Amino acid sequence: MDTDKLDGAWELVSGLHADSSLLVVRHGWLCYERYQGQVHLTSNRDMHSAGKAFTCTAAGILMESRRDLFPEALDQLVYDGNYLPPGHEPVRDERKRRIRLGHLLSHTSGLRGNNGNSWDRSGAVTLDPPGPDGGFPDHVAFGQAAWPHHGVDTHTDPMWCDPGEGYSYASAGPLIAGAMIRHLTGQEVAAYMGERVFGPIGWEGWQWDDNPAEPNGSRHTKGQGGIKPRPRDALRFGYLHLREGRWGERQLIPDWYARVMRRPSDFNPIHKNYGLQVRLNAGGDAADAPGDAYGPTGFADNFITIVPSLDMVLVRIGHRENPQARQGVWATTLEQVVAAVAD
Repeated sequence: MDTDKLDGAWELVSGLHADSSLLVVRHGWLCYERYQGQVHLTSNRDMHSAGKAFTCTAAGILMESRRDLFPEALDQLVYDGNYLPPGHEPVRDERKRRIRLGHLLSHTSGLRGNNGNSWDRSGAVTLDPPGPDGGFPDHVAFGQAAWPHHGVDTHTDPMWCDPGEGYSYASAGPLIAGAMIRHLTGQEVAAYMGERVFGPIGWEGWQWDDNPAEPNGSRHTKGQGGIKPRPRDALRFGYLHLREGRWGERQLIPDWYARVMRRPSDFNPIHKNYGLQVRLNAGGDAADAPGDAYGPTGFADNFITIVPSLDMVLVRIGHRENPQARQGVWATTLEQVVAAVAD
């Protein structure tokens, strides 16, 4: 790796905010690591929506361990009491009963998501009302109540389209997947991943936020975000995916599922740059980087990016001065790190 060129990538991401980091692993070696401000070796910074990919990973592990419950794998219909806690009833929009697990995990369930992030087969769509975003409880995701966000009441009911007929970046999807995992295992997603993945790969001092309380006062893992790993531990998670779920002698994530997560999803024919809760470079957003690059991304340009063809993982954790800005930071950073490959 050409470290001078990696310094150029660091100049970009460090300029986003006083609190920033950039780490790169190549061929299993940590070859670049820079920190500034309040992001450091043992800090826990919120990676926001990057947490969706962790919940998605947990769903794959559950599918493999309970094949009796998921004979159809990602095609499994999941919106009923066999998979979801009682709070999902009453179901006011019967189309929900046609939601398959793959729909929930690729934002094509028909649940309402963000405006500016919704498309049907004819193009961009404005949803009125939009779906909830950020942190919100299960009963809101299940459509039992509205949720105020930036002065607007947001809803998941009624669905904005039939399952599979549109893409909307709906945080309710991974939240419901998290409720499914809790219902079937008796563990919150954070505890389930702590036991199945984080402990085995050596995570230390990690945190994962809860959503706001339910009406009964209970709180559940924020399956749609809120993951706070140490920077090197974020790299470890990316490296686990790079190795198709294998860590040493242990297969922690089903290899078939790890491969499914790195390519466009059959459940999402609308938006080819987004797969199963990960951003993809299949559409060439980063034109000067390999098309197989993929990984979790979150608000304020937090990301873990895996590049299988280059045997590489990169991580950026931090904040930015204007967190709502969209300036191609993910694509540009990826291109600059790829340009540093010297062999």
